[in-house]
Amino acid sequence: MELQQVRILVAVAEHRSFTRAAAALHVTQSSLSHSIAKLETEIGLRLFHRTRHGAVLTSDGETLLVPARRILQDFDLFDEAVSGIRGTTVGHLRLVYSQTISVSTGKIISEFTRRYPGIRMQISAPRDDSDIFHLVETGVCDVGLARIDEAPPGVDTETIATETLVLLLPQAWDSDPTRTDLPWDELSDVPLIVPPAGSASRNRLDRFSNQIGITVNALLENENRWMSIEMVRSGVAAFLASQASESTIPGVVQKRLVPTETSEVGIVTRPGLLTSATSAFAEVARDWGRDGTDNRRR
Repeated sequence: MELQQVRILVAVAEHRSFTRAAAALHVTQSSLSHSIAKLETEIGLRLFHRTRHGAVLTSDGETLLVPARRILQDFDLFDEAVSGIRGTTVGHLRLVYSQTISVSTGKIISEFTRRYPGIRMQISAPRDDSDIFHLVETGVCDVGLARIDEAPPGVDTETIATETLVLLLPQAWDSDPTRTDLPWDELSDVPLIVPPAGSASRNRLDRFSNQIGITVNALLENENRWMSIEMVRSGVAAFLASQASESTIPGVVQKRLVPTETSEVGIVTRPGLLTSATSAFAEVARDWGRDGTDNRRR
């Protein structure tokens, strides 16, 4: 088995399409299909079901996907070790992050690319936070940024920030600007933007509201944090948001909810030896967390 065949196997599995995998690897579809057919012949196993909707792994293909990803990771480690000896930092990093955390993912990525311009990045943000753990655990992604309070045992986590749930109100709705705290039981009459039903964030909100005996007035559901904040600015509704180290948002009033509800946000990686690109990103995320903590104390 050749390394390129392993790359093709993983690419087709992840893209679920011969066409998209060929485009991602910058090869022709015919050569990619030939490589898969050759591999299947060599090992005597069928790896994919070809359907009109794309390529789906067979049970044998699913079994081989995990060691195939491990082979690619080991090769990346070797390649990075060679680069380290030569005094350069190169590599490839696949990052997955939550759309609902208040950690400034954009700032972390910006600092990471500034420090390590030779490392290529692939970034994704799934609809549900729980998908982040699965993508990291199965090796589809190298590192994640997510709430880690309910992380499964198959991943390693490290806290970089603590979020507190706050209420963001349109400024025109604030009848008492001097009031900074708001009891949860006063939320029943406030129209809210909430995470989609069934998502990890919504489940966490529902559990907490049930625990303290209140019902939230869910006007609409939205999964994107920044879109929700823009709707608050526009006067559509209020938003229950996680707050870590953000400054004041123009046109938006922030109220601390009591009793407080907090969660830990952190780095998510697979157990075992990390690539230098993953370790470098984790260090940049730690630096952001330390700086954020310092800023909150000032």
